[in-house]
Amino acid sequence: MKLNLLYILSFLFLFSCKEKEVKIIPVKNVFANNSKRGLFAVNENVIWASGTDGVVLATLNNKDWSKFENTALAHLDFRDIHAFNEKEAIIMSSGDGCEIYKLIDRGKIWNKVYENKQEGVFFDGMDFWDDKNGIAFSDPIDNQIYMITTNDGGNTWGKLISITLPKTLKGEAGFAASGTGIVCVGDSSVYIGTGGGEKSRVFISHDRGLNWSTVNTPMRTGEASGIYSMVFLDELNGVAVGGNYLDSASTDGNCAITSDGGLTWKIPKTYPIGYRSCVAYNGKGVLIATGRNGIDVSYDKGMNWKHVSDDAYYSCVINGGSGWLTGRSGKMAQILIE
Repeated sequence: MKLNLLYILSFLFLFSCKEKEVKIIPVKNVFANNSKRGLFAVNENVIWASGTDGVVLATLNNKDWSKFENTALAHLDFRDIHAFNEKEAIIMSSGDGCEIYKLIDRGKIWNKVYENKQEGVFFDGMDFWDDKNGIAFSDPIDNQIYMITTNDGGNTWGKLISITLPKTLKGEAGFAASGTGIVCVGDSSVYIGTGGGEKSRVFISHDRGLNWSTVNTPMRTGEASGIYSMVFLDELNGVAVGGNYLDSASTDGNCAITSDGGLTWKIPKTYPIGYRSCVAYNGKGVLIATGRNGIDVSYDKGMNWKHVSDDAYYSCVINGGSGWLTGRSGKMAQILIE
């Protein structure tokens, strides 16, 4: 009886650790030929995407996409998007100045909910703890990361004031590669990844931005280098990816992992094969990272990575057994995990 039980437990362990096959299926003839960096999955079926040319896409069945367009906003690059459901989403522009819009009734209504033309403002990303409370961040103003928050589902935004927010280092800033350099975890924690300075750091708050601390990471440092994207699997385990987008084939400091809630970070045993602009988690043991020279997956919390494609994409989302990738000039692909 004990031998049989041991055999069963061993079989279940081996089965649970088996690497699932990840398939990348390019989508042809996408009618929106804009570049898309903003990507968000509400669930396995409802996914939203945003980018250039005033175009936003959404699907309700994880297959057929609808386009919502506002030609008056074609000059903006909406590099981040957060959707609450199949009808409502928030889009944030990056570049000199920032505009944030709330889309209602599946893109029939575009309400401007925030605008900032202050010199030096360049918003890099946003995230939400729940359907009401969210936070967005910009490159530093007066040597401090500039942040805004909302507590009404993105209808209004206000500047976040913190007396403990550390000063930024010379050249330190965020990256708007996929809008995922900021991640909200649990009810109150938020992490912001930076680069460009002598250290690539993570800014951490556990009270929705009231108080902050920083930790150094082993991610690559210097111009165009650092943390471009982060994801947390739970309140303790997280993954950061990046590197240097000017040296996209280099693996130097392009990935770091934490198992203690961001207090310490270390380089994994093996890593993605180059610069990565986005990392995502499917909630069931599979991580995927994408960038200029391809796509990699991890099945062990980011400790080891396997290269699965040479195709280049900006952003990725995965939820359960499927997900999506978006890139430049209308490029999109579906992810299937089997």
